[in-house]
Amino acid sequence: MGKILLLLVGIGIGLFIAAMMRRGGRRDLTAPPPRLDAPQTRRTGIGDAEVAALIRQGRKIEAIKRLRELTRMSLSEAKEAVEELEDRLR
Repeated sequence: MGKILLLLVGIGIGLFIAAMMRRGGRRDLTAPPPRLDAPQTRRTGIGDAEVAALIRQGRKIEAIKRLRELTRMSLSEAKEAVEELEDRLR
């Protein structure tokens, strides 16, 4: 009886995982965020104060992440923009 129950639980978990993967339950964290209608290549001034505050606190990686969320920049563009802002703040 115990072996059959264990088998049924295993099958149930397997079906659940398969359904989640089919629905896109996993997200590729290495890909850049989706772009808006007009791709942005330079800073637009969006979130300057928030990003600057993160830089002043020494939280550079979080500043890059926040800038990417706000502007949909690529990782390299956001890194360059944060470094430029960091230089201006010094």
